[in-house]
Amino acid sequence: MKIGSVAWGWTPVPEDMPEGDSLLRIADSVKEIGFEIIDYLSDYNSLDKFFTEEKSKQTGEYCRSIGLEIGGLVFQSNIWNQTDEKIKQKQLDYFKKCANTAKTMGASAISCIIPGPFGARPNRTPSPSDKTASNLPADYSWEKDFDNYIAQMTKACDIAADYGLKIALECFPGSLCSTPHAMLKVLECVNRKNMGIQLDTAHLMNQRIDIETAVYMLGGNRIFNVHAKDSDGMTRGNLACGTGLIDYTAVLRALRNVGYGGNVSIEVEFTANPKRYMKQAFNHLSECIAGVY
Repeated sequence: MKIGSVAWGWTPVPEDMPEGDSLLRIADSVKEIGFEIIDYLSDYNSLDKFFTEEKSKQTGEYCRSIGLEIGGLVFQSNIWNQTDEKIKQKQLDYFKKCANTAKTMGASAISCIIPGPFGARPNRTPSPSDKTASNLPADYSWEKDFDNYIAQMTKACDIAADYGLKIALECFPGSLCSTPHAMLKVLECVNRKNMGIQLDTAHLMNQRIDIETAVYMLGGNRIFNVHAKDSDGMTRGNLACGTGLIDYTAVLRALRNVGYGGNVSIEVEFTANPKRYMKQAFNHLSECIAGVY
């Protein structure tokens, strides 16, 4: 099992637009710690303004020249269940741009973010005493929303297959697919071999879902990547591995037992000291993998 680092954890805001040689400098920092894998992120803006064919090729070649593999490329867009046909087509067009970028860079998978219910207007306030609600439209139909999402992801899988790529679904709490039961249902409905799950340990922890059980439910073939970030059950869940409540020795053992052969990417975000916490997480996972913790 190889340990990777997400590039967006090294920027003040994870969705910061790359510029100049910023991705190459991040790769240097990742390699310095001892990581073997790096994951990158894209969105509509960076696919338009940064990831040219030349820049994508340069990034991939540089990473390989210093001994780093590119694991995956995130497509940071969660509008897969839009109902407007023009927006739906735009999403697929940009996904195709992302697939071309991923292939040019040498990535093996694209990570896609699962949206929440269409039309929801969630109110999330800083005060823990305030009520929270999704505020769904009165005519909301779960069946229509889910079927629309499945149809779009099926088309995305076919596009990815044309580029020899896999799609790993990132399943956030509150999304259309946040539990292992829902993950299995989505995979069943899409029914494409190149679609799997990007298992995020903190997302499961923050929903009080047992991570080991989720690993056994999904199995090694359905998990395409793992995001390792810790949680104390109260914060957003972007703690360095080993500083929260997740037992990574047990999680890694479960992954081995189901035959998982992919990467484990450390995802520590929103910190002013990424090197400190990436190194801390790397050291902890290395000890867990070696069986000394």
